[in-house]
Amino acid sequence: MMNYTKNNNYINIINEFRSLIDFINYHDVLIEKMFQILEEHFVFDAAGIFFNTPDNMETNVLELYLKNISINTQAIEEKFFNNMSEFKQIIKKAIKPHYQKRNESNIILNNELILPFMYNGKLLGGLCIFSQDDMLKENIDTFNFIISEFLSIYKLKYIYIEQVYKSCVDSLTGLYNRHQFDIGLEQEFNRAQRYKTPFSVAMIDIDYFKNINDTLGHQFGDYVLEEISTITQHAFRKTDIIYRYGGEEIVIIMPETDSEHAYLPLERLREKISRHDFRGQNVTVSIGIGDYQENLSAKDILKQADNMLYKAKNNGRNRVVK
Repeated sequence: MMNYTKNNNYINIINEFRSLIDFINYHDVLIEKMFQILEEHFVFDAAGIFFNTPDNMETNVLELYLKNISINTQAIEEKFFNNMSEFKQIIKKAIKPHYQKRNESNIILNNELILPFMYNGKLLGGLCIFSQDDMLKENIDTFNFIISEFLSIYKLKYIYIEQVYKSCVDSLTGLYNRHQFDIGLEQEFNRAQRYKTPFSVAMIDIDYFKNINDTLGHQFGDYVLEEISTITQHAFRKTDIIYRYGGEEIVIIMPETDSEHAYLPLERLREKISRHDFRGQNVTVSIGIGDYQENLSAKDILKQADNMLYKAKNNGRNRVVK
């Protein structure tokens, strides 16, 4: 009878998690249903669900399910992401609170459980539970079974996120690809039109890149592209989006920035690249800037940046022109 009850319980748990599979690409619904499962099997005052993304440009969001508005969410955020950072550098992070009860009484969270989910050396995400009392409704065998089922969901979700990410990103440089640039430019142009805010587009081209490939080989050319992409990513704000436009060209969309204010960070980038040691080789870039003007279309702004790039090339390379 005991084994029958136990097996029946496991079947019910499997069915609960199986129902989640249909919502892998519907994030908000998936989160809601996962919280429902947590509440079914655990006693808690706060619980958190986090799905990692392979995209370092994305914000890592800890979804928090709170039963008391007096809970210190900042303390939970710090504890959770400090734990996750043992497995991956978390660059951008945030919390998103959900409330079930709006109890304002002060409570002390005496018990906590923070679980990272790993697979093949990758951080898939994590789960956290905080409670003022004992948090387990289940015995340890059932608890382990539930956690293994959560791991399966995290694997499926990560695979889905990774596939979406790979469709948006250039495989060599890790920068967003040309298709994503077309989308990003249109979105930023529409935002500038609506709110009358400036933005700039910078086109970066590696000087004499054909010579680099011809004399040092395509593998060295790939290395140069990767190095310059990394230097560029570290040189700009998180709000500035960087793309591999094609070949040796990199494009940056800089929101809330006209060409005058875009010039200085781009000049710093040009100087940083020119001083960088590329395995004993010196490499430089030329940069052209275009910016939003009411009489120009999105394509016109890109063309303006392209024209300024050619001007930089014709004037001796290794310079920024606006």
